Amino acid sequence: MTLSSILLAAEASQVAAHGSEPWPIVGSFGVDGPHLLAQIINFSILAIVLWYFAVKPALGTLEQRTAIIEKGLADAEAEQAAEARLNTAADEAAATLAQARAAAKQVVEAAKAEAVAATAEVVRRGQEAIEADRRRMQVELRAEVARLVVETTAKVLDQTLDDAAKSRVNEAAAKSLAR
Repeated sequence: MTLSSILLAAEASQVAAHGSEPWPIVGSFGVDGPHLLAQIINFSILAIVLWYFAVKPALGTLEQRTAIIEKGLADAEAEQAAEARLNTAADEAAATLAQARAAAKQVVEAAKAEAVAATAEVVRRGQEAIEADRRRMQVELRAEVARLVVETTAKVLDQTLDDAAKSRVNEAAAKSLAR
């Protein structure tokens, strides 16, 4: 026996006892009271069963999925922020590298200029030393040539020259060498 048949039996016994419908106004609209009550009870039971076994687990699953989606969105935002920081760091590193290269280039240019200046100074000093050696050698050569001329002259003349004569011969030899 079902619940609706029990309710119908109860209604029938009530009608028999009272001789009329318990809710005469409800009957005038074509609504059968015991069937309506049975349907309300059945619907309530069905709603409770559906709430505990279908809606509540579905809402729990929906909340879990919502939490997973929110976590995924938060992770994506965090990843975008991290990527933005990485891009910023890469840009800063590139700028620092460019500055370092520019500074290195300036240092190299300064070192080149310094090396060129030092080389020019060494060359100048070398030329000065060569010129000084050349003059010193010319003086020594003149003195040696003059001495040789005096010796040769003395041997040719077969006599010794005094200091005044040596001086005159040296001067004459120096003049002829200077030309």
